[in-house]
Amino acid sequence: MKRIVLLIASAMLVMACEKYMSNDPGSSGIYMDGKRLAPIGSVFIGGGIADPAKGASHRCHMYEEYFSTGPRWDEVPSIVTMFGFRVAGASYSGPGQYLNHIIIDNAVLNTDRPLLITLQQGEYKGGNEQVASVRIRNYDFGTVNDNGRGNGDGKIDIVISLTDGRTLRLHYRGTMPNDGYC
Repeated sequence: MKRIVLLIASAMLVMACEKYMSNDPGSSGIYMDGKRLAPIGSVFIGGGIADPAKGASHRCHMYEEYFSTGPRWDEVPSIVTMFGFRVAGASYSGPGQYLNHIIIDNAVLNTDRPLLITLQQGEYKGGNEQVASVRIRNYDFGTVNDNGRGNGDGKIDIVISLTDGRTLRLHYRGTMPNDGYC
C-alpha cells in the first residue's frame, strides 16, 4: 500500500513539474503554485548602446497575446517587463546576470500595483517585502537561422519565491525577436 501511495505521489509531482520543463510553446505562461495565471504569447527583446565604454542596455517585454511584430508600448501593455544593463568588460557566465528589474503587471497577479523586483546584475539581494528569492534558470534568446529569423528555441525560466510561501514562475518557449525600437 505504501508503494502505491509513493508511486501516485511521484507521478503527481512529475506531472506538476512537466509544464515547467516542457519545450512546447503552448506551455508558456505565468504560473502561481502550478496554476497558470496568464499565457505568454509573445516575447520581444531590445536594447541600446549610448556609450560603448560603459555597456549596453537590455529590455524584454512579454505579452499575453501573440504578435508577429513588437507592438507599441503605449498601445499594448506587457504583462512582464524586464530590463538591465550589460556592463562593458564584465564577464557574464550565468543566465540573465545583467538583469536589474522584473516587473509583473498587477492585473496578472490581481493586486493593486505591479510586482517590482529589483536585481543587482541578476541577483536578488532583498528589498521587496513580498519576495524571498529569485532564481533565473534560463534566459536564452535562442538561435537564429540563415534568414535572420529565430528558430523558436528561446527559453526563459525564472522562479520567484514569495515570502507567503507561494511560488511564481515565468516560463516561456519560443521566438524572441527584436522589438523594433532603437
